[in-house]
Amino acid sequence: MVLTTLLLLVGGVAVVATWDKITRWLTELVSKLASAWKEIRSSLPHGAQIVGDIVVEGLQRLAEIMHRLYIKKEDGKWIERTTIRQLNESEVPLAIRNKLSVGKETDITEEIQKELQLEV
Repeated sequence: MVLTTLLLLVGGVAVVATWDKITRWLTELVSKLASAWKEIRSSLPHGAQIVGDIVVEGLQRLAEIMHRLYIKKEDGKWIERTTIRQLNESEVPLAIRNKLSVGKETDITEEIQKELQLEV
């Protein structure tokens, strides 16, 4: 019993410590699965299309939910940590909007780091 509790505690700490990496990886996986699904969907029977649509939609909703983390502090106050939020176009820096206007997937990590003055 003690060993099980210890293993659960260590596992929980490991998950919390790497939560950002886990959510990033799963979000990328869901995105790739959705893209692959769009390509193969039309070649499948109608029943399989319906099931696949449900699975892909569920995974996308799961990915959205994973980006919200709720924490109760010692003083009883709650914190919601959100890693994704919708923006108006005017809130996105012009340089990033211009780079993304090409219409294809683009890595903007460096621009975001400069904008937020972060180091990785």
